[in-house]
Amino acid sequence: MDYTGFPAVLKPNTGGGWKDVFIVRTMEELITAYDQTGLKTMILQEFIDWDDYVRCICIGRDNILPIRYNPKAPFEERYQTSNPVEGKLRDQAIKDARTLVEALGYDMDTVEFAVKDGVLYAIDFLNPAPDFDNFSIKEDNFRWVLEKMSDLVLAYVRGEATPPWREERRWWKQVQETSAPKPVRT
Repeated sequence: MDYTGFPAVLKPNTGGGWKDVFIVRTMEELITAYDQTGLKTMILQEFIDWDDYVRCICIGRDNILPIRYNPKAPFEERYQTSNPVEGKLRDQAIKDARTLVEALGYDMDTVEFAVKDGVLYAIDFLNPAPDFDNFSIKEDNFRWVLEKMSDLVLAYVRGEATPPWREERRWWKQVQETSAPKPVRT
């Protein structure tokens, strides 16, 4: 707790639909929430009291579509397509999402950023099988995903792109040499 502080978010390392996600404000709440998780592997992260929120749909590590998102809204209203992400916020979201999917080696992902005072905080980015349903992401975004995913698959078939499973992926290659921990080889 010295690192994350309170409030904090306790959530499964994999999952979705906000299942088993707890906002905890005290050590007692954290222990009570953790005791409800059974054998699930959980992540504890700082809670960001965001003033904006961006979800990036990522295809092929090069195609990034930032969409304003509101996780507090009813499910069918979460994607805020009438209020596009623009300017510096859009540029930074694309740059940061690309760095994450490149480090992870994911060819499809959704990367979520809580935005507070213009700073993007990556709060959810381990989604290698994201929700791309047209009802969820809305029709225009669905068409974009379909086009980019089709292009990617065809590039693999034609040998024009290398699938991530054929390359060595290491997160520390994405971090500057001065701050990156050296991998321990055993």
